[in-house]
Amino acid sequence: MIHQFELPIIETLQSWGASMQPFWKAVTILGDETFYLLFMPLVYWCVNTLAGLRIGIMLLLSASTNSFFKIIFKSPRPYWLSDKIKPGAFHDSFGLPSGHAQNSAAVWGWTAKENDKTVATWILSIMIFLIGLSRIFLGVHFISDVLLGWAIGAVSVSLFAHYSKNIGRNLLKLSLSKKLLLTALGALLMILLPALVKLISNAWQVPAEWVALAGEIDPMNLKGALTTAGVWFGMLAGFSILLHQKGVLQSHLGSWQKLVRFLIGIVGVFALYAGLGKLFQMEMGLLSMVLRFIRYSLIGFWVSWWSPLLFQKFGIGQIEPHQPEQVK
Repeated sequence: MIHQFELPIIETLQSWGASMQPFWKAVTILGDETFYLLFMPLVYWCVNTLAGLRIGIMLLLSASTNSFFKIIFKSPRPYWLSDKIKPGAFHDSFGLPSGHAQNSAAVWGWTAKENDKTVATWILSIMIFLIGLSRIFLGVHFISDVLLGWAIGAVSVSLFAHYSKNIGRNLLKLSLSKKLLLTALGALLMILLPALVKLISNAWQVPAEWVALAGEIDPMNLKGALTTAGVWFGMLAGFSILLHQKGVLQSHLGSWQKLVRFLIGIVGVFALYAGLGKLFQMEMGLLSMVLRFIRYSLIGFWVSWWSPLLFQKFGIGQIEPHQPEQVK
């Protein structure tokens, strides 16, 4: 088994780089969900709204496929198999493929394409490499987890670059009701696919040796799928409604207004993220799942719809009708 070959390598890397653990923990933050909650809205509100939307879509598609592959492969993390490996973080999900590696390759890879500058491409490429490497040094992923994550992320960027332009143009021609229906169907698919795999794998049990080292884990849960589906629905439905009602936020306009937009907007994001997280933290079965979907849908609505309306009302943002030629 390849894991038995990789375990001593990870043990050796950890022993060599013990003093570097704080560095790897800092690097891995660049691939965390919380960091993306800062970055995507920053681009959406203050740099280029359409580019921010595309980056958000890239992240959500990557996160969704990652959750799906994890629940199919059911692969352990290194510290679930060896007490010699000291985890730099604790995770409840399966290991293969690495979500940090895949999402960083997808998000930062697509950001490099949006920026289209050689220096930015090199910097972001190094960032992708270091984020993946950090997962190995922190003992939370095997080398194979990271390699597969990078590969899927790279393929995702390539496919998105090839098809997104035509898909975007076709979607613009649809009525609002059809856009909302497609958005809802996409969110439903993001939940149904892993749910079906979970149903088929109903007899599967977490090995006792994993629990002995990792503690109580529930890697078959659907939290990741519900999170991604919720943000997908809220963000794309909100963008479609605003586009139909008024147009697109002109994020490139303003100077100090950009800073104010970001500060107001991000306060709203974390109020929903942390506030509703506390409110909805009780485990109530199906109701908890529904509440989780609602929580992340509201975050998506805030980023793409409600906050731009608030910016315009406060005079720190401007919404103008969308011009089709702006689609890249």
